Amino acid sequence: MHLAAFLASLGLAGLVAGAPSAPSKVKARQASGAQNVVYWGGTNNESDDLSTYCTPTAGIDILVLSFLDIYGATGNIPAGNIGNSCYIGTNGAPQLCDDLAASIASCQAAGIKIILSLGGAAGSYSLQSQSQAVAIGQYLWEAYGNSGSTSVQRPFGNVFVNGWDFDLELNSGNEYYQEPNMGEIISTSQFDYLWIQFYNNNAYAPDPCSLGLPGDAPFNYNNWTSFIATTPSKNAKLFIGVPANTLAANGNSGGAVYYASPSQLASIVANTKSSPDFGGIMMWDAGYSDANVNNGCNYAQEAKNILLTGAPCGGSPPPVSSSTPTSTARTTKPATSTSSASGTGPTGGGTVPQWGQVS
Repeated sequence: MHLAAFLASLGLAGLVAGAPSAPSKVKARQASGAQNVVYWGGTNNESDDLSTYCTPTAGIDILVLSFLDIYGATGNIPAGNIGNSCYIGTNGAPQLCDDLAASIASCQAAGIKIILSLGGAAGSYSLQSQSQAVAIGQYLWEAYGNSGSTSVQRPFGNVFVNGWDFDLELNSGNEYYQEPNMGEIISTSQFDYLWIQFYNNNAYAPDPCSLGLPGDAPFNYNNWTSFIATTPSKNAKLFIGVPANTLAANGNSGGAVYYASPSQLASIVANTKSSPDFGGIMMWDAGYSDANVNNGCNYAQEAKNILLTGAPCGGSPPPVSSSTPTSTARTTKPATSTSSASGTGPTGGGTVPQWGQVS
């Protein structure tokens, strides 16, 4: 597979739907500073109206549309379901996507960035050659970018996305940095954001890593700051990836060990936000956040309150630890790399075992 070439060619039932109305203590979104990134559309647990998540008090700065998860063997046009309604076929034709397109435009008008994600834990995607990687990259730009192209069918019409997210979890065993594909991708391409999944990694040998919660592996944020310093993405922002409730990590109660309560998340952020590379919080996903309400705030709202004030809703800021995030020999898989610029070709190198859960 030539996953790195692809990137270089482009510059989780019964949960409550919809973000609850926020009480006055929820801080409104700000235009600058650390950002809150939330995946939407991959589990069908959330509101099917994307604009629900774009109100000033929703607590979200970037929404990631999930997923285009069929491409490669089926041709050069990525396909998949995005949300409960919108489907894009392998011929590029959209079905029931007009409402989503309108919501994208509405969200963007409200200052929310909309990112389109490729990959995921399920689906059928691969790359057959480097030339196919280039062709798919060109198609994505023409069909979803601000390209002005009329040569391909545009599923969202004149509406365009603000960037692309690469959540490459297939082929199993080839998802991590320092694994050849992810290592090359980050080392040879310029990315704006790297949202890093600091969960589902406790069993990763030989160097498990997580959020550093009780019973968890160490939090190795500093490895990431060191790694990107010598790459084309040295100016990229790093995001702390978290599950949005006790079921979000892997869909069952066993994943609760990876969940950071709002107060725990506040402590993690307090001890990380001074890093010049710190970009904010990434979470999986909107539906799980909607089902996790405390003090009148869902998890996304809690996270944004932490980014703005240092404290969860109804709480006070935690003390800042004198210690720094742990450095270990290896680094967790980046849940996504979001690119707006192209990079040079891959050079190879590095191995790491597999990880197997959706970001």
